[in-house]
Amino acid sequence: MRRERRSTRPAAGVLRSRPLVVYDGSCGFCRKWVLRLKRWDRDDRIDVLPLQDEAAPAAAKRSREELRRAAHVVLPDGRVYAGARAFREVCPYLPGGHLVGAVLHLPGALWVAERLYRWIARTWGPVGATTSDH
Repeated sequence: MRRERRSTRPAAGVLRSRPLVVYDGSCGFCRKWVLRLKRWDRDDRIDVLPLQDEAAPAAAKRSREELRRAAHVVLPDGRVYAGARAFREVCPYLPGGHLVGAVLHLPGALWVAERLYRWIARTWGPVGATTSDH
């Protein structure tokens, strides 16, 4: 059985060599998906960090309030994406992820994925979550 890897604590302002996924550690659905993501990440190319960590806002260059609205990814070049687009940007770092990423580059696919992401956040996010606060 594989042990869960600890999140990497990025220093503010330091360029990263790996993408960083910032997620809501208080959301059971989010935690399950991060565990799935890390199992898929067999080569350990992606770091994860719960938004509740004190380093999260600086690492993502976003306020904690903004981080609560959706999962975010910080790419090694410093670009930051949220929601379904964040997932699309992480795909190239995962084994076989280029296939999933290619689907999300099809016309209209990201639009559908964003709506699905919002519905999931509203339905299965933290208790009392709405589209605007998760």
